[in-house]
Amino acid sequence: MSQLNNPSQWTTGADAPTDKQKGFISTLASSKNVSVDPNSLNKSEASAKINELKDAPTQNADATAGQPIQNPDTWTTGDDKATGKQMGYVAVMAKKVGESVPSEMGKTDASKKIEELKEKTGM
Repeated sequence: MSQLNNPSQWTTGADAPTDKQKGFISTLASSKNVSVDPNSLNKSEASAKINELKDAPTQNADATAGQPIQNPDTWTTGDDKATGKQMGYVAVMAKKVGESVPSEMGKTDASKKIEELKEKTGM
């Protein structure tokens, strides 16, 4: 088993979890209807908890993702082409509200559009 697959062997495993880990745990816990305090975990434990929650059945299908952890305007890769997932989210939600989908967007613009469409769709 590689060290990447074994968080307990990470040299930073005892450090506090990252903001991204804490945000992801909170979102997953909400969708699984479980209570988890991500601040009580270290980085290694947070990684294991994320894997555990990802594998658990979803109990709350109406749970929504939280706000972005970082401000898209400060992303160093914000002008890069939007990811496939971002464009997919935009396409699904835009269709739901009857809007057209731009053929290309940057990562920052796509993230902002996703937030805008989440408000319109209630997703």
